[in-house]
Amino acid sequence: MKTGPAPRTRSSWPHVTFARLTFEIPPGWTLTEYGSDACLQPVHRAGLPTVFGCAGIAIMSGSITGNELRPYEARQPGGWYAATDVQPCPVHPTLADGSFNGIISGTSSPPVESGVRPVGSHKAAYDRWTAACASGYRFSPQAWHLPVSRVLFLDYTGHAETARVLESVRFPG
Repeated sequence: MKTGPAPRTRSSWPHVTFARLTFEIPPGWTLTEYGSDACLQPVHRAGLPTVFGCAGIAIMSGSITGNELRPYEARQPGGWYAATDVQPCPVHPTLADGSFNGIISGTSSPPVESGVRPVGSHKAAYDRWTAACASGYRFSPQAWHLPVSRVLFLDYTGHAETARVLESVRFPG
């Protein structure tokens, strides 16, 4: 009798609770809370793309702001951009000549992809936008909005760990 390779098991990731949701976080990552918002990011984040001070997954709860501080809504043009001024590029915020490298496009554009995606056992409104900096750097912010739970997960620059974090979300009750 032949046997195949042993089945792969997922290594255990630590669990945290935020906004009444429990979810796994990657080893070497930390959850930092800022009132009703949080940032899930690597402990060692020097050199990683950073948007609005978060080098990982931003989590917003309660009254969630979207484009230019308006209330967040699914399919909102620029819904990922909760600022009223030009923000620094996620990488190299200063150009070689010393000038500011700001985000110049995608801050008010409609999503390039929208739909429904799973977050744990629930369905979330999903949006993806494209954005670019003066330097030409391009990135694709993504959002998973749970309107009943009043929670928004935002991955601004794309992390391999995001899918597992979202899959692991457990809801109260």
